[in-house]
Amino acid sequence: MQRDLDRSLWARLRLELRVIGLAPPATALAAPLAGAVLVAVLHATGATAADLDRAAGAVLAGFAPLGVAIAASSVTARDPGAELVMTSTPYRRVVFLRTALVVGAGALATFVDAVTFRALGAWPKGQGTGGYLLVWAPPMIWLTAVAVLIAVALRSSAAAGGLIGGVWLGQLVLAHDIVSHTVLRAQFLFMGVADKVQAHDWTVNRISLPAVGLAAAAAAGVLLGRPERLLGSDAA
Repeated sequence: MQRDLDRSLWARLRLELRVIGLAPPATALAAPLAGAVLVAVLHATGATAADLDRAAGAVLAGFAPLGVAIAASSVTARDPGAELVMTSTPYRRVVFLRTALVVGAGALATFVDAVTFRALGAWPKGQGTGGYLLVWAPPMIWLTAVAVLIAVALRSSAAAGGLIGGVWLGQLVLAHDIVSHTVLRAQFLFMGVADKVQAHDWTVNRISLPAVGLAAAAAAGVLLGRPERLLGSDAA
C-alpha cells in the first residue's frame, strides 16, 4: 500500500514537472548557480574579504530571491493546461504544488550557496550561523508571495515580473531612505546585508517580511479559488 502511494506521488511530481517545463526551474536556479560561480572565481583570484562579503550578500539577499520570485510568478500565470486541470483537481492546489516545486529548487540552491560562501569566508558582515537562512529566506518569501499575488490578480506573468523587479530595484536604489523610515524598514528586503542595523529593527524586519509574504500567499489562494478568472489570461 505504501509502495503504491509512493509510486503514485512520484508519478504526480514527474507529471507536474513536465507541465512546468524547463524555463521556470532554470530561472529559479540561475541566480544561485551564477552567484556561486562568481564568488568562487573571486575567491580563487584573491579578491579582498570585503569584496567577497559584498558579493555573497548580493547573491543571497538580492539576486537569488528575485530570480525565484520571477520563476514562481511565471508558473502561476502561465499554465496552458488550466482549462483541463480545473475540471478534476482544485486549481489552487495544483498551482501551489507547481510553485512549491520551483521555489523549493531555488531555495535549496540558495541554502547550498550560503553554506559554501561561509566555508569560503565570504559572508555578509555581522551575520552568524543564523544567516544560513535568515539572510535570504525572508526576502525570498516576501518577493515570491507578492509576485504570485500580482500574477494571479493581473493574470499576467510579464506584469508580475516587471512590477516585482521594479519593487526590488526601487528598494535597492532607495535603501538609505527606506532604512531611515520607521514603517518602511520593516519591509526592507536587504536588511540582512545592511550596515549598522539595530537588533530590534533586524528582528522586526525578519519577522515582518515572511508575515506579509504569508498574507500575500493567502490572498492569492483566495483568488485562485475562482480559477475561471485565469481563462484567457496573458501567456506572456
